[in-house]
Amino acid sequence: PTAKAALENLVASGLLTRSAHQSARVTRLTSADARDIYRTRAIIEAEAVRLLAGTGQVPDAAREANAEITALSEASPIQIVDPDVRFHSALVQALESERTSAIYSQLSDEIRLCMTQVQDATLLNTADIANEHARLLDKIAAGDQQGAAELLARHLENASSRLAVHLDSLAAGLQ
Repeated sequence: PTAKAALENLVASGLLTRSAHQSARVTRLTSADARDIYRTRAIIEAEAVRLLAGTGQVPDAAREANAEITALSEASPIQIVDPDVRFHSALVQALESERTSAIYSQLSDEIRLCMTQVQDATLLNTADIANEHARLLDKIAAGDQQGAAELLARHLENASSRLAVHLDSLAAGLQ
């Protein structure tokens, strides 16, 4: 029962797919999936940074995660996935809204899956990510609600677009 429950949790989180009378399989993201995941993130995270900028509140956890990313600029890109996930999560968690955090948490496995694919394919430069994060935190601290939301939207759209193109090229290679 424990293995079955674990499989059901992975299916519920979107990491596995199962059809009737079929074994569970690892989900293969399509470009449409990636764009939808990033669009959903943008809706939640843009409002989070807008609200944080309204108070000038910069989450310490976001600063710490970005400092870790900066320190990893010469490391393998895949090593920044964990601190990158923590950075974005810290922005949402700083709202101290149980419901918003729960909604964002439902996406967390798919967010990690996307970020892992972006970094595994080296689609984004680590230093660029750290610099964009730092600029975002500066806009939050300065109270620039619109600027913070727009910068975040561009940051996520850049990753989304690159991942979608990469996934489409992989799918074309499989056909």
